Amino acid sequence: MAERRENLEQVAVYDRFRIFYSLSGEDALPPARRADDDNDGIPEYVDQLGRRFLQTDRFYRDEVGLTSPLDGERYKGHAHYIDVNLLNIPRNGIAYDGTPKLDRSISHQKSVPVLLIDLSNSLNWGNKTPEHELFHIYQNGYTYFKNRWYTEGTARWSENIQSGRVGKGGFLPASRGQREALFEKTYDASQFWNELILRADNGTHGKTFIRHLLETLREMDEVAARERGINRANWPEAEQRSEKNNPYIWRAIQKTLKEMGYTSAEDGEIKTLFGL
Repeated sequence: MAERRENLEQVAVYDRFRIFYSLSGEDALPPARRADDDNDGIPEYVDQLGRRFLQTDRFYRDEVGLTSPLDGERYKGHAHYIDVNLLNIPRNGIAYDGTPKLDRSISHQKSVPVLLIDLSNSLNWGNKTPEHELFHIYQNGYTYFKNRWYTEGTARWSENIQSGRVGKGGFLPASRGQREALFEKTYDASQFWNELILRADNGTHGKTFIRHLLETLREMDEVAARERGINRANWPEAEQRSEKNNPYIWRAIQKTLKEMGYTSAEDGEIKTLFGL
């Protein structure tokens, strides 16, 4: 896949986002995506996508209050751009947490360490994958935890928040067994996170909750690294996805709710949650 990314000969730069695409070969943009209505040499689809990433990035920073991954402790000085590669791939998109240095000479760009997002070059415009995958990059900037009930569950929140909406809630675990079942979920864990937001932070539609959660997870993965003897600056992939992370993520949820002043005294179901 690295070779395919390096063979993308076209690029459009939007501040610290670089969108790479091709007009030929296996990853060529579909003909319908090549229209250049203003004759600036960049297809309208690519130009609109670049502005969309900029808008979403500003929203995460200014409206949610998050630190850009390029400015945070993990990646500052180690990654210089967020590169978005438009490829002919079967999935909608995927974000990565490494900082590869790709050969970008064919597109006359600097070859520097970057953060990566791959997107399907046939992605429907209404699909929220750009917002979702950029949120994963933000998550990676805060914490090494990559347990999918957390990563995918909260990333679903990011798909709706710019429209001022929170998705469907309705599920909170009421027993240890239900909590363990939650830890096995992926995208469908979103109902758990949405329910917490609807109860504790409906006024900001989760923006305050998500900011506090990510900040607390950053603290918790330092605790986890210390207690488990992991290099805090370089977690092995198996540790990032380990089920051993779940208790720390759970503690982060409890601490976030307490810091926001949403206590078990106000809500019997939250009291049960705190006791699990």
